[in-house]
Amino acid sequence: MKLHVKFKKIFDENNKLFFYTADTAWEIFHKLTFKEAQYFLDNRAAKGYNAIQAVAVAELDGLKTPTYEGNLLPFSDLDNLTVNDDYFDHVERVIRYANSKGIFVTLVPMWGCHIVANLAWGNSVKPIFDAPKAYNFVKYLARRFKELDIIWMLGGDRPLGDPKVRSIIEAMARAIREEVGHDQLITAHTQSGLSLWDMLDKPDYLDFVTWQTGHMGQNYPAWRPMQKDYERLDIPVLNSEPCYESHPIMASTSWKRLDNFTRFSDKEVRRSSYWSVFSSGAGITYGCYGIWQMRRKEDEAKVIPESAAAAYQNDTIPYWSDSLNFPAAFQIPFIKRFIEKLPKVETLRPAKELLLSDNPTGAGHIEVLSNATYDFIAAYIPEPTSICVDVSVFGGAFDLYWYDPRYNIYNNPITENTERQFFSIETPATGGDYVMLLIKR
Repeated sequence: MKLHVKFKKIFDENNKLFFYTADTAWEIFHKLTFKEAQYFLDNRAAKGYNAIQAVAVAELDGLKTPTYEGNLLPFSDLDNLTVNDDYFDHVERVIRYANSKGIFVTLVPMWGCHIVANLAWGNSVKPIFDAPKAYNFVKYLARRFKELDIIWMLGGDRPLGDPKVRSIIEAMARAIREEVGHDQLITAHTQSGLSLWDMLDKPDYLDFVTWQTGHMGQNYPAWRPMQKDYERLDIPVLNSEPCYESHPIMASTSWKRLDNFTRFSDKEVRRSSYWSVFSSGAGITYGCYGIWQMRRKEDEAKVIPESAAAAYQNDTIPYWSDSLNFPAAFQIPFIKRFIEKLPKVETLRPAKELLLSDNPTGAGHIEVLSNATYDFIAAYIPEPTSICVDVSVFGGAFDLYWYDPRYNIYNNPITENTERQFFSIETPATGGDYVMLLIKR
C-alpha cells in the first residue's frame, strides 16, 4: 500500500486517513526468532497497530552479537561493510509477515550510535558509517525492499545537527529516493528536546516530522513541540517516542532516574499520547520498556554496551513476552479508533481557541480537537476539573459523550441541554482522564 501526505496528514492510496499507530520494536530483527516475531506481530495486529518501528542494524551490540534466528550478523566484514544477505533475508521475512498482517514497518537502517557517538552513554561503540558507506548500504536496503510496505526513519536517538552527520542523513535519503521515488515515505528520529526540522536545516526530503518527547520528568508537556511544528510546517508532525510504559521516570534536567522505584504507567502514557494527538499529531507511537529492547531471560548474563538502560543501576527490566499486554498496549490503539469515528476526519485540526476556561500547563493541561467545519469538539481532560467551551460554532443543538480512554467506552448522559453560546460542565465523579466529546446534531 502506498501512502502520501497532504493537509498535514497521512493518507493511503484510497485517500482515506492513515492515522499512524505504531509500536516500538527496535530490536525485533536482532533479538527475536522468526516464530517469536510472528507471535509479537499477531498480538499487535489484533490490538489495532498499523506500524512497528524497527532497526535493521540494531543498537544493542547489533554488529557483533548475532541474531537468535540463525546466528546471523548484518555484515561479514565490518571494515568494508560487506552485507550478509542471509541476515537481510531474515529481516525481509519479518517485514513481509508484518505486511501480511496489515502492518507497515517503519525501518531505521542503522541505529544512531553507528553514525554518531553519544557523549552521555555508549562511548565504547564507535560509528562505522560515513556518507558514502551509508548511501551504499541504504541503496541496498531500498532496492531490496522497494515493493514492501515500509516507512523509512533515518537517524536513531542521536543529535543530527553536525554537518558531517547531516550529510549522512542526506545521503541515505538520496539513496531511497533514487530507488523508490516517493512510493515510500521518509521521516527521521532524534533525541528528546531537539527539533528534527531545525537540526536537518529545513530538509526537503522528509515527508513528515517526528518528535521524541521521551522519558524526562513525570509531566513533560508533549503538546508544546507538536504545536510549534504544526503551526510552522506544511507537512505532518507526530510523536514517535512519548514516554514508554514501565520505563523508569527520569529527572527533568538530567539523564538520571528520578528515584529508585517510579515508572511510567498507562496513565502517563495515555496523557502524553492524547496531548500529542489533540495538539496536532498525525498519529502516535506506543513504547514499552521491555519490548523496545526485546528483553529476554538470556540477557541477564550479558553486559549491554550501548543502552541507556544499562545506566539504571539495579533496575529490573521486564521481559518482552511478559510485557505484551500491559494496559497502555491496548489503550493507545483506542486513539486510532476514536479518531476514525469522528466526522470529516480529513480536516482534523487542533482547536484550543474553543476552550473558554483556564488551562493549566502542568499535569491537568487540556487539549482540544475539532475539524474545519466544527462538526464536533473533543477535549482531552487528564484530571478532574470543570471545563467551559465555546459551542456557538455549532449553531444549534449537540450531543454530549464522555469517552473513557481506558476502555474505549462512550458514556452518553441522557440529558437535554439548551446551551447555544457556551457549555460548562464538571468531569465525571469517578476521576481519571476523559475526553469530553460534543457532536453537532
